[in-house]
Amino acid sequence: MAFPDSPQVPGSGVGVQISPNDLYYDRQFLDRLELNLMFDQLCEKKKMPKASGNNVTWTRYANFAANTTPLSPGVIPAAINMSAAQIRATPLQYGDFITLSDAIELKAIDPIVESAQELLAYRAALSIDTLIRNQLHGNVTTQYAGGAVSEAAVTAVVSAADLRKAVKTLKTVGTKPMDADFRGLFHTASVYDLMSETAVGGFLDTTKYTDKQPILKGEIGKLWQVRIMESPNVQTGVNGAAATTYRNYIVGKGAIGMVDLAGMLNVKTFRKPLGSAGAADPIDQISTVGHKFWMVTKVLDANRAVELIGTSAF
Repeated sequence: MAFPDSPQVPGSGVGVQISPNDLYYDRQFLDRLELNLMFDQLCEKKKMPKASGNNVTWTRYANFAANTTPLSPGVIPAAINMSAAQIRATPLQYGDFITLSDAIELKAIDPIVESAQELLAYRAALSIDTLIRNQLHGNVTTQYAGGAVSEAAVTAVVSAADLRKAVKTLKTVGTKPMDADFRGLFHTASVYDLMSETAVGGFLDTTKYTDKQPILKGEIGKLWQVRIMESPNVQTGVNGAAATTYRNYIVGKGAIGMVDLAGMLNVKTFRKPLGSAGAADPIDQISTVGHKFWMVTKVLDANRAVELIGTSAF
């Protein structure tokens, strides 16, 4: 897909000179960005190839119904046609920069540019996380803890029984797990409640896993075929009594898509040293550190994810 001023891997242009510091800061930014991304682990990733239009497109094929009619000898059956839905979304560009003065760079005890890159990387990760979270909220199947009928009526904490019900809901419509299990992203307060589940089939922490699959970022355990990840960025709300509610997610394969940031080819960082602004900085007083990236996320099938809302004893 073609974008104006499409970001490239820093330093990939012909004749561009890269200092070791630029590579160090760039790698530091990307490492910190990846470290803080959580919601992206719920998504189907889509690459961003160049020169293929202005939209990202996901194609979802519909399953066929069962065929209960036997073939007749010598009779060619009628062909059946595939049916597909195409979900399109347009990537948008996001970015920030920090201005540093020559006085700050001169007097700062800590490495000021490194600290600025860390702050920007965290802001970028939080922004991406929040965009995915906001796209999920209200656009997938909603379930309320304890059988409540609305968020205003929720008074129960999220329990193992709620997870069993959510998994049943997903399996009933044929949703497949993302790997061997479904993936769940829960607020820290809801995780506190789920870790109290001690009944048979209750919470199993990661130290007791017997399989060899890699641990996800933020993963702390499993419960009823749901890999539980923890994040304080899970959205909160309030019930009718003004008590805090937590909008957690249990997701199967193909529920939500996003632009693939894993390779970080559409993320670019910038470091403009003192004096690089020319006449705009006539006596070399200002330097900047910044970043920009392309981002879009879209719910692909509301039936393949459950937004599980409950209160907490935390």
